[in-house]
Amino acid sequence: MSRMNRSGLAAGVIALTIAALGLSIQPGNARAAVDADVRAGIYPNADAVAVGAGILADMGRNTGWYFNPNIEVAMGDSRDIVAVSGDVHYDFNHTRNTSLWVGAGPAVLVTNREFGDDETDLGVNVLTGFGARRGSIRPFAQLRGTMSDQNQVAIAGGIRF
Repeated sequence: MSRMNRSGLAAGVIALTIAALGLSIQPGNARAAVDADVRAGIYPNADAVAVGAGILADMGRNTGWYFNPNIEVAMGDSRDIVAVSGDVHYDFNHTRNTSLWVGAGPAVLVTNREFGDDETDLGVNVLTGFGARRGSIRPFAQLRGTMSDQNQVAIAGGIRF
């Protein structure tokens, strides 16, 4: 498959994943709060820095479960990675000012190598993090491992609003 076809396929997979994630949160009479986030981090395995964005949606009244789909673009010297994640996590202490969470979710990793073949992989994320729960701007930090053909670790920090 040519580089152009792979790039088109990767873009299509990313677009469909984002559309599916967006459609999974539907408004209703008892609609839960939905917040946005922006993030930056590092991918140590790829010697890359990353920027990204996501949403955080409460999955039920005071349950502690959250849906946190996100997309990150990691830019490195020898390869770039686009990671699309459909993470779900559970917040411990979800009634306090700060919270610790653990979670997991599906991932799509698209790697564009400077030398060698481009690659699109499906994987599974496992993650943990902590952050502020109150305020109009809430900082957070997160450690995420992605298990796939091209295993990755991401260390990120950001703000939710």
